[in-house]
Amino acid sequence: MNESAQARRPRKAIGPARPSYFDATDIDRIMHVVLALASEVATLRERLDTHERLVGVGLSATPEHVEAHVANADTESAREAWRDAYIARVFRVLNEDAAESVRPRPDDAGPPRD
Repeated sequence: MNESAQARRPRKAIGPARPSYFDATDIDRIMHVVLALASEVATLRERLDTHERLVGVGLSATPEHVEAHVANADTESAREAWRDAYIARVFRVLNEDAAESVRPRPDDAGPPRD
C-alpha cells in the first residue's frame, strides 16, 4: 500500500464505542479480543500471500515491494475465498448455535395430530 493510501486509512473505528453482542459484559470483551485477533491473522495471511507472490515473480519481499504491490483480480478473488472460509471456521460454533436456535424443536411442533 502506498503512503497516500496509508495516510487515508482511519486509525479508529467510527461509531459507538463498542457494539454489544451478548448479555454479559465479560463475554463481549472476549468477543472483541477474538475479533481483533482474527483480524490480525487475516492481515498477516494477506501479507504473507503478498510476500509469496513477490518471490514467485522474482522480486525480493522488501517493505517497499510489499507496500507497492497491487493484487490482480484473480489474487483478490482467491483472498476473498480464503477470508470467507476463515471467517466460517472462526465463527463456526456461533453460526451453529444461531442455526440451532431458529430450528423448530419437536416439542414446538404444535398440537398433536389425530
